[in-house]
Amino acid sequence: MSGSRIPMGVFALMALSLAMAGSVSAADVADLGKSLTPIGAERAGNAEGTIPEWTGGDVEPVKGWQSGDVRVDPYAGDAKLFSIDASNVDQYADKLSAGQVAIIKRYDGYRMDIYPSRRSCGYSQQIYKATRANVGAARLSEKGGILDGSGGFLFPLPENGLQAMANYRTAFTGKYTNLKVNMAVSQTGGSYFVNTGIIHTYAPFYEENAREVDSQYMTKFVYKQTAPAASVGGIIMTLQPYDDSNESWVYIPGLRRVKKAPTANYDTPVPGQDDLRTFDQTYMFNGLPDRYDWKLVGKKEMYIPYNASRFRANDVGIADIIKDKYPNRDLARYELHRVWVVEATVKPGWRNTFSKRVFYLDEDSWTPVVADLYDTKGNLWRFQENHLFMASEIPACVSAVDFYHDLNADRYVADNIVIGSGNANYVADDVVSNDFFTPDSMRRYGRR
Repeated sequence: MSGSRIPMGVFALMALSLAMAGSVSAADVADLGKSLTPIGAERAGNAEGTIPEWTGGDVEPVKGWQSGDVRVDPYAGDAKLFSIDASNVDQYADKLSAGQVAIIKRYDGYRMDIYPSRRSCGYSQQIYKATRANVGAARLSEKGGILDGSGGFLFPLPENGLQAMANYRTAFTGKYTNLKVNMAVSQTGGSYFVNTGIIHTYAPFYEENAREVDSQYMTKFVYKQTAPAASVGGIIMTLQPYDDSNESWVYIPGLRRVKKAPTANYDTPVPGQDDLRTFDQTYMFNGLPDRYDWKLVGKKEMYIPYNASRFRANDVGIADIIKDKYPNRDLARYELHRVWVVEATVKPGWRNTFSKRVFYLDEDSWTPVVADLYDTKGNLWRFQENHLFMASEIPACVSAVDFYHDLNADRYVADNIVIGSGNANYVADDVVSNDFFTPDSMRRYGRR
């Protein structure tokens, strides 16, 4: 697909003009770790006291807890403040996205239960140190790829939407992970089908000498299907280059062969999900951002999914989560937080299933927690939510589950569901290694 591109010389002048404009001043940098948190969020609470001060996050596990133990919900004792539903949604619309308002109005019984705000997200001193070092040193290419910077958040003081999204595309969720995950696709009438598999990830980007460890790829991903029976043994491997679109391979059990999968990218529908999700919707947004123009709209206070430990409770199964038309409202927790608003519109000359996407990034983790997606006529079509919780063993905020709603089909996909306390290893450096992520290793893995 060809399309209009900004010539490199013009892009360089634009970048230079931004730098000369002084939008990131020495005073701004000095604020990191002071009036701003080490990753660029506002440390202070809001004037009303409904958003508290950030005091470091829950970076230490509960005493005695070890990885693999039943996960403890540190805020299980919080009382619900109120609920937002069809009867009062207009009253709170200024603190909701268009998608949140639409889904509340569309479905009888859909509600958002609001709890006290807990700024639980936090990271290690190593991440904070690298983040500070990236200020003024991190650079993006014309395509939005990563030219310089590693080991932390790239742009804690973002100048534009592309930089804000780069913070998410490289956000720390563990250097090595090993998870058994379930993906459920809802059906009309309340039924659903489930795919289950093992995910292995590795992020060379977070090695101390990242470019020496791997100069080409910043993150690596392998998924092996374990259920249903008809799909057992299928594998997909995706490697994310620093400055190019994702590269994927698939292992086909019946052929015992590994094949390149060039279409597993951008807005190609994900197989086995009834065209309810595209590859670039995965993990809220996935892949190179080169087909959109990105605008940093600003910040706002918003009710967002947060501290979602209930989705990881040991007594919660898939049937407890997946309900007709929308997930179980009793499990979802929402809080008032500040978010960065980033708007993406398709570049002239390019095509994408979604003409516009609006992302709402949690200020304490740079993670999109809500996204509204619009069709080519400008109508709201799909709505995404990412329910975060703090995994103190990493430490980092990660997804407990993410939901992808198609408001026209009245169906949704629920992804990254982990059932059972022993099925989520976020510190799997003794399980996963760099040499695991090759086509040859993938072939051997498929034959086990």
